[in-house]
Amino acid sequence: MFKKITISFLIWRVALFLVAFLSIYFLPKFGARFPYVDWVLEITHLPNWIWGFGNFDGVHYLRIAQDGYLAQYSQAFFPLFPILIRLFSYIFPRVPNLVTILYTDPAYFYSGLILSNLFFLGAIVVFYKLIKFEFNESIAKWSLLSLLVFPTSYYFGAIYPESLFLLLAVSGVYLIRKKKYFLSSLLIALATATKLLGVFLIAIYLIEIFKEKNWKRLIFLPIMFLGIGFYIYYLKVVFGNPLYFLTSQPVFGAGRLVGGVVLLPQVIYRYLKMFVTVKTFSLTFFNAALEFVFTLVPLTLLLLFVKKMRFSYWFFSICTLLVPTLTGTFSSIPRYALVSIFLLLPYLVTPYKKYLKVLIPASIILGIILEALFIRGYWVA
Repeated sequence: MFKKITISFLIWRVALFLVAFLSIYFLPKFGARFPYVDWVLEITHLPNWIWGFGNFDGVHYLRIAQDGYLAQYSQAFFPLFPILIRLFSYIFPRVPNLVTILYTDPAYFYSGLILSNLFFLGAIVVFYKLIKFEFNESIAKWSLLSLLVFPTSYYFGAIYPESLFLLLAVSGVYLIRKKKYFLSSLLIALATATKLLGVFLIAIYLIEIFKEKNWKRLIFLPIMFLGIGFYIYYLKVVFGNPLYFLTSQPVFGAGRLVGGVVLLPQVIYRYLKMFVTVKTFSLTFFNAALEFVFTLVPLTLLLLFVKKMRFSYWFFSICTLLVPTLTGTFSSIPRYALVSIFLLLPYLVTPYKKYLKVLIPASIILGIILEALFIRGYWVA
């Protein structure tokens, strides 16, 4: 089955490059709605349809990989992914006499792009094994296909930590289900050093051992906090702010609130006002509608499947979906949904299988639109 999964991955990867290549002709004007384009991406001398996979957050991870947290507010991005990019980059030759204070060596781009794709390949292999273990081979195949064609799955092939996080998350869950608790605790620790949402994997661990009344496995609980714990300690020692990864979030826009909590009804009301006041045929309106749908549709499905899903999976999914909304926005939820839905997918396959012939093509079409916008420098998630 590994061969078939690898072939599926390669088809997915080639399709992403093809869409990226064609996006230049459909969207000739580059949006460039983020910094460092010339210093980090164009310096690779690769065509835009390749270096475009480093757009937006990708440039920040590449800068951190080379220079550390030199740039103010870059602390919003967790450290494990850029650390791995830096380590892997040493296999590539460096550009001589590069002015590193301004430019990022192209070796980091090559490293980040290759690693993201390798992580995703590993993630879908483990994902298939987990779903097959929980259900059966047929559901595993359909779940894998659904993940590959999810409209924002292109982030798994970009220089983003999504693929690394998925690999650590699905592997950690799989090891919990196989009762290999020590190994799972190590992977969860790494996940918490990759994305803040990794802390909700600890909830899966706790729910499962409480369900089994396997109290002695609580001994591994402190290990799982090491990833985020070390990052918090680092931020306190170096910058004097242990929660810098939170307090720096508003700088990146989207109207995020830090230091308070905005409840879901308030966020929904904010978006309804946007739909009335913002020009309908605009990218702002499109993004708002996208964020609105990608939040409320998964939320509705999770509420419908609350009694059908394994509770630990459901709790993880609902938390990873709703907690980001407490900042007062649905911004980035179309990307965060990749984390929230992967454990939900197998539960949707059987009851909605007859609709997949319509849903899969529709998902592919939307994914093509979103990837093209992303590659051409227009914010979508």
